[in-house]
Amino acid sequence: MEKIGFIDIYDAEISGSIETEFGIKYYLYIFNQTSEGYKLLSKTENPQQESLKEVSEFYLSLPAAFLNFRILEFPFAEKEKLCKVIPFELDNLIISGSGSIIYDFTVLDAFGDNNKILAAYIDKKKLGDIIKKIASLNIDPHTITSLELGRIIRDKRENIASELVAPEKIPDEDRINSAIAELKAPTINLRTGEFAYRKDIEKYSNKIKLMLILLISLAFIINAILGLRIFITNNEISSIKQEMRNVYSSFFPADKKITDELYQMKSHMKNIKEKADILIGVYPLEHLIDLSNKKSKGIVVEELNLEKEIFTIKGEAASLSDLDEMKRSLSEKYQNVSISDIKPLSENKILFTIIIKG
Repeated sequence: MEKIGFIDIYDAEISGSIETEFGIKYYLYIFNQTSEGYKLLSKTENPQQESLKEVSEFYLSLPAAFLNFRILEFPFAEKEKLCKVIPFELDNLIISGSGSIIYDFTVLDAFGDNNKILAAYIDKKKLGDIIKKIASLNIDPHTITSLELGRIIRDKRENIASELVAPEKIPDEDRINSAIAELKAPTINLRTGEFAYRKDIEKYSNKIKLMLILLISLAFIINAILGLRIFITNNEISSIKQEMRNVYSSFFPADKKITDELYQMKSHMKNIKEKADILIGVYPLEHLIDLSNKKSKGIVVEELNLEKEIFTIKGEAASLSDLDEMKRSLSEKYQNVSISDIKPLSENKILFTIIIKG
């Protein structure tokens, strides 16, 4: 479980006049966050650097004496609006202007039309010196607040202005509870502007970079898989087309120009079906047997055409009487027999066409 360190500066001279290693006196509280809240693990006064290695996050409390305060009044209490107007108010109250300080604010009274806002600020150089001294211990505080200020505001004391001028020192036994209260909800946070805490930004930036890398990698993998599938599919399609062409060529070797195997195959099948429909109900063998049984003298059959309802016989006859005899013989089997065409030949022979309608 991660440990949280709380640096409680209870006395300091930033000039370094106090004879300590860093010119400040402070307690280090180390907490564990549990389901029941923050649990104190240890309290050390001016600890050495080795004792800080296991701490993952730090908070820093400044004495109220380090801060300056202004109580402002506005007809609104929305944080976004206050962030825009407070710098202009402080410009009128601070000789060096709001650009020389780091500030934060908290709402004292948000009821009615008269909202009192407490602005707490510190000189940039002074805050920079404190952060540098703390940084020499490899401590980079996540939040910079004030135990004394937090206690005054939480107690809702009536004369806040006088309390801020000469704040009471918090007894040692109460400082831990005040530190826990600040961990839960810091009264102010002076790590803003140019002193803003950067590790969270870097951490989220690294996470975003990692996410982008993962997304790009995932997109690359997906595209590679899709590309491979398209390649395999195209190969399969090409193979199927080649197989269709081979099958088509084996069925229709006379076709040399093949542009669309499927379309041409359908066209051939349509023609075959149409020819098959013509022969539906026609029994060629039966007609051939009848003709063989009805042989006529002087008649030579040269051509037979069988369609669905029409049976055409073409041939050569020795005489008209032989042709009439053949017609008579066919009429015994078929009802509609007619001689449609007669052409004379040499040697007294004639060409004929007999049509039988079904």
